[in-house]
Amino acid sequence: MRLKKWGVCLLIFGVVAFGGLAQAQQRPLANYQNRGAQYVIGNQDQLLIRVNIWGFVKMPGQYLVPTNTDLVSLISYAGGPLEDAQMKKVKLIRTALGDSTEKVMLINIKKFLELGDIRQNPQLFPNDTIVISPT
Repeated sequence: MRLKKWGVCLLIFGVVAFGGLAQAQQRPLANYQNRGAQYVIGNQDQLLIRVNIWGFVKMPGQYLVPTNTDLVSLISYAGGPLEDAQMKKVKLIRTALGDSTEKVMLINIKKFLELGDIRQNPQLFPNDTIVISPT
């Protein structure tokens, strides 16, 4: 009889103690999207950030890049622009921390390449998205 009571206690404890775990696992991904910057340590103990590049580059996608990466470097990591890429109006979309608002900047990469205007080659931040459209 005593053994059965402990079995029931353990069963009840298991339901009470671990019942919330399944609910936590079912939270939608949207709850995690605006929780601030996420960093990754690379294989050489280098701090990495996650950024996205879409559109007219050879290898669009999500990249883990060093924290000091600039826009031109990311385009290079992605294999460079395609022939019909609009390099005068590259869109940089940045989400503010703790806020769901986005800041959209138009960057003239061609001006940077021709004149060396460093303002046209911004440093990237975690979760930045770059969009390169066709001409």
